[in-house]
Amino acid sequence: MDVIKITLYGITAVVFILLLKSCNSQWGTVLSIGAGVVLALYILNYLLDMSAALKEWEAYLSGVSQYMGVLWKALGITYLCEFASGVCRDSGNSLIAGQIELCGKVAVMLLGMPILWALVETITGYYQG
Repeated sequence: MDVIKITLYGITAVVFILLLKSCNSQWGTVLSIGAGVVLALYILNYLLDMSAALKEWEAYLSGVSQYMGVLWKALGITYLCEFASGVCRDSGNSLIAGQIELCGKVAVMLLGMPILWALVETITGYYQG
């Protein structure tokens, strides 16, 4: 992953955002959202590569593919909520940002409940059997 390129892009975007916010705050917010989208798309390429690698692992880890789907959904929820809450914070709406983060945490917790239930059933079946 080309971390240097991403960090330089982010720092450059922040400098331009600060310059634009001193002149006109609306353009700074627009540039902030645009820079976030560009960074998210750049990271998406690496996530697609990681997805391909994990699909190769699924052949070796039979019976775990349902858990990999849950993992990818949880990862998507966390990235989406983090991005949305960051945009809200940059706009000065920290209350809404906090609510988005809370919603993401609850969604990930609910997504993982079937896995937790299966684990509890396995443990209780082991000790009863």
